[in-house]
Amino acid sequence: MGENRLYFLDNLRASIIFIVVLLHVSLCYMMYAPNWWYVIDPVTSKFFTLLVVLIDVPIMPAMFFIAGYFALPSLRRHGAMEFLWQKVWRLFFPWVLGVVVLAPPTAFMIPFTRKLPVELFSFWTSTFWTEAFQHSVYWFLALLFWMFVGLTLLWKCIPALRELTRTPATAPLWFFPAFVAASAVCFYIVLQFFPVDYWFVSYLLSFQPERVFQHILYFSLGIWAWKYGWFTDGGYRPRKRAWLPVLAITMVVYLTAKMGFTTAHAPLWKKQLVLACSFATYCIASLMGWSALFSTWVNSSGRIWRSAADNSYGIYFLHALIVYWLVYVLIPVRCSIYLKAAVVFITAMALCWFLTAVILRKAPLLRRMF
Repeated sequence: MGENRLYFLDNLRASIIFIVVLLHVSLCYMMYAPNWWYVIDPVTSKFFTLLVVLIDVPIMPAMFFIAGYFALPSLRRHGAMEFLWQKVWRLFFPWVLGVVVLAPPTAFMIPFTRKLPVELFSFWTSTFWTEAFQHSVYWFLALLFWMFVGLTLLWKCIPALRELTRTPATAPLWFFPAFVAASAVCFYIVLQFFPVDYWFVSYLLSFQPERVFQHILYFSLGIWAWKYGWFTDGGYRPRKRAWLPVLAITMVVYLTAKMGFTTAHAPLWKKQLVLACSFATYCIASLMGWSALFSTWVNSSGRIWRSAADNSYGIYFLHALIVYWLVYVLIPVRCSIYLKAAVVFITAMALCWFLTAVILRKAPLLRRMF
């Protein structure tokens, strides 16, 4: 198994983008959705609530891991300035474009779907930039960009980092327990200062405090994985028979902890500790379980997977506004919300895929970003 094994990381990244779209569709039909969510169908289902809880946790850590895995070889190949300039084009400019052009009409759906007296132009030019400001789905681009900036500064300042070479090795027995412990401690400490699912929002960054350290840890884990040649000959290769049972168990434990967090009769610190530990174990089990599956079963560079990988970034960039307006348009339609969700997901995916392929990856300037 040589470099071809790395095709599965591109395929995994594309699949995670598809799951992100599914997550945002499901949020519109779930019970107990955040009261600020962009559009909520009057008919809801606990099925979508469970789906949201399960897929919301592991997708972003996996994305940061994949970004970290490819960061150092790219930095070594291009040098600091060219590497950063590439990230400006691939992350910073799309983030600015998303926040300025697509986030305002997306955020406008919050008052619009509540029948509040607000007009799009005044909201876009005034209200959005004050009390209604948000990054929408583009928070990920900003946070990842600043991580790359931080890595580049470290690479310039620490000679040992520049001299790192890839030395494939298996993961020691202590590694995953230690990583889970560090992840859980970070999560638990942050919960002492911020409520669960709280969002910090500023003009340059937006993130959930209890998860931002997870993102940094998984970005760093990706760098570690590259250094020790994970997924290559001589390096660590997660095995399905080891990780899939762990994934199933941690999924159930996390779901129980999350769903019972507000209703369980236990001291707050105990509930926070259980949530932190279950969150940390579910994240790493998901990443390793998915990697084991994809490296074995979805290690293809065929036409469909190549197209999915090439267009996934644009799908992520475009999907939010399209998903929410489709949900809103379908609210009056009398049919099952499961059918509605399927229609929204398939239509949004197809439309975003098409627009990415024919516009974002073809138009001047835009094709350099996407």
